Amino acid sequence: MNMKRFVKPLLYAAAVLLMSVSCGKKDPTSCGPEDQRYKYMKTVKNARADLYQNAGFIIEGGDGPLICPFQVEKFATYENTYVRGKPQPFKYRIWGRIFDCGGCPTLTADPFPHIVIDKIEKID
Repeated sequence: MNMKRFVKPLLYAAAVLLMSVSCGKKDPTSCGPEDQRYKYMKTVKNARADLYQNAGFIIEGGDGPLICPFQVEKFATYENTYVRGKPQPFKYRIWGRIFDCGGCPTLTADPFPHIVIDKIEKID
């Protein structure tokens, strides 16, 4: 009888642990193929931005990160608001984390930023 008191909490703890491992958010440092390592650069909060070809954001102030590959489909239906050569309306406010993809194939040695969007709001 004493053993039952200890087994039940142990089973509960094991179930919670398994659920937290299987239901956790995708780690943004592994949002691309395994050979591409993402290194944290900075966090953006309440930044004005425009969506560019459903592939990335142009953020007021100069950043232009691509959307992290595991989130690309999420933004496929969003309105593209970036127009090259024209003043930008900055129709979105975004919150997220910018990472450099050090293993991504590029033509330059410059950082290759990607963003994980945590929150987005459309501004009218």
